[in-house]
Amino acid sequence: MKDIVDIVYHPSPSIERIYLELTNRCNLSCEMCYRQNWQEPLGDMSLEILNSIADELAIFPDLKEVILGGIGEPTIANNFRQAVELFASKYEVTVTTNGITLDEALIQFLLSSGVARIVLSVDTTDVQAFAAIRHQNVQGILESTRYIAEQRANGKPETIWEFLAMKSTLPYLSETVRQATQLGVNRIFVSHILPMRKEMMEETLYYPTLVPETERIFQEAFLLGLAKGVDVVLPRSELRTDRYCKFVGTQSVVVRWDGQVSSCYRFLHSYPEYVFGRHKLIEAHSFGSLTEEPLLRIWTSQEFMSYRYKVLNGGYPSCTDCMWVNGCDMVSRTDMDCLGNAPSCGDCLWGRGITVCP
Repeated sequence: MKDIVDIVYHPSPSIERIYLELTNRCNLSCEMCYRQNWQEPLGDMSLEILNSIADELAIFPDLKEVILGGIGEPTIANNFRQAVELFASKYEVTVTTNGITLDEALIQFLLSSGVARIVLSVDTTDVQAFAAIRHQNVQGILESTRYIAEQRANGKPETIWEFLAMKSTLPYLSETVRQATQLGVNRIFVSHILPMRKEMMEETLYYPTLVPETERIFQEAFLLGLAKGVDVVLPRSELRTDRYCKFVGTQSVVVRWDGQVSSCYRFLHSYPEYVFGRHKLIEAHSFGSLTEEPLLRIWTSQEFMSYRYKVLNGGYPSCTDCMWVNGCDMVSRTDMDCLGNAPSCGDCLWGRGITVCP
C-alpha cells in the first residue's frame, strides 16, 4: 500500500501585513507602468469598505503593518486622510507614493499622524532622465525628501526610495544613492524592470540579456550606501534555485479598491507582461470580495489557505527554467499551471528576487 499524506489546514487570523489599494487612479503616466496597456475601470475605495476593514482588523492579533499603496497613487484618493487616521494610531502605516503631491501641508499631516514609513519612487535624481521616464521634475521630490528628514522626530517616519533599474537609469544609480545619503534616506530598494510593453523589453538588464556593467554598478551603489548608513537592497540578475514569495512569506493580503481580496500585487489587476521576452497575460485573481463576506472568512477559505501553502512550500512549477517552456501554451497566462494550480506563480520574477518591492 502506498503512503497517503493528508494536509490538514487549521484556519487562524494570521494576517501580519495588509496592503490597501485606496485607488487605481494616478496623477502620472510613467513609461514603464501597467497603465500604458490598461483597460480597467477606475475608482476609489468606498468609505464603507474602508471602515469595514478597520473594524475587522481587530480580530487579527499578529497584524503589524498597513501599507497604503497598490497600482494607483494613494495620496490622490478621496479617502486617503481618513485611511491614515483610521490605522496610524494602531499599526505601522507605510505610504507608497510617487511624491508629486507631497507638499509641506501633506508631509506635516503624515508626520503628525505618526506614519512609520514613506516610500517614494525615485528612479534617478538626474532631472532629464527622470523627466523622460515619469514626465515630471524630480526636484520637488528631492526637496520633499529633505523636508521629511528635517522634520521627523525619533527617526520616524523612515524614508525609503524605490529605484527601477533599466538601461536608461543604471548609469545614475550611484549618484542617486549618493544624493540619498545627503537627503536623509534610510533605505533604497533597487528592482529590475518587468516590461509591460514590448518596447520596454530592450531596457532589461537581467537574464538572459545580462549587461556586464550591471553587477559592478550594483556593488558600487551598495558599498556607497554601506559607507554612509543607507541600506541598498539589490535584486538578483540571474536565476537561482531558491524561490521566495515575500507576500506569502510575511502573511500578507492585498485588498483592491473595489473590495476584491488578492494574494499579491501581481494578481491585483489584469495586464500584459513580458517575462524573459515571452508575452504573458496576467489575469486578476480574487479569493473573495469584502462586499460579500468578511476578510477572515476569505483569508481562512480552503482555496486561499491551499494556495498559500503551495507557494510557501514550492508546490508549483518553475517555468522560468523549465526545459519545455518554449513549447508550453500554459506559460502564456496565469489562470492555471501544468500542476493544476490556480492562479499560476510559475514564472513570477518577484519570487526569484529579480523584481523587488518593499
